[in-house]
Parts: sequence; C-alpha cells; structure tokens
Amino acid sequence: MNSSEHDLQSRLNEMEAEIKQNTSDSHDSQNNNKSVFPEVEINPSPQLKSWIDFSREKFDTLPKFGKAAVAIAGVWLGVSIAGALLQVVSSIFTIATIGFVLYLGYRFFNNTEAN
Repeated sequence: MNSSEHDLQSRLNEMEAEIKQNTSDSHDSQNNNKSVFPEVEINPSPQLKSWIDFSREKFDTLPKFGKAAVAIAGVWLGVSIAGALLQVVSSIFTIATIGFVLYLGYRFFNNTEAN
C-alpha cells in the first residue's frame, strides 16, 4: 500500500468512527425520550364514551366464536366500504375522461368549422 492509499484508509476509518459515535449518541438520546411523536389527547363526548364502553363490555362477554364473527364482520364491512369508495373514485375518473374526450372532440370540430 502506498502512502496515499494508507492516508485514505486512515481517513475512512476516522470517518467510520465518527459516524458510529454520532449514531450511538442519537440512539441514546432517542431511548431517553418516551416517544418521538407528539402526544395527542382525544377527549370523546360523554355520550360517545359511554357507547364505546358499553360496546366494549358487550364484546368482552362474547365467546371466542362470537368475537371471531364480529372481527370477520368488521373486516368484511371495511372491505365493502373500501370497495365502494374505489368504485366512486373510478366513476369520477371515468366521467372526467369522457368529459375530456368530448371537450377535445368539440374543440376539433369547432376548429374545422371555423376554417
């Protein structure tokens, strides 16, 4: 190894040591904090809170089969809602595309009549 390669290697080792030190310092400071994200406090209305508590108590009294059925129904409902939203978005894009094509046709025929 010539001197320039040796200098580059020593500089690389120094930089690696600095990076390791900086990352270990940042990990230590992150571990000292409880959370990086800000805490958001949500205070539902008393009526909503009582409904949630009532629903949770009813769910806890269900047998395992009932809990599984509720979970499956929840997933099914969620997928159905997502599918409906995707159909609405798809319809909006379809209508926009048809409108754009009609506009282009109007502009094309309007230009040919003017000439």
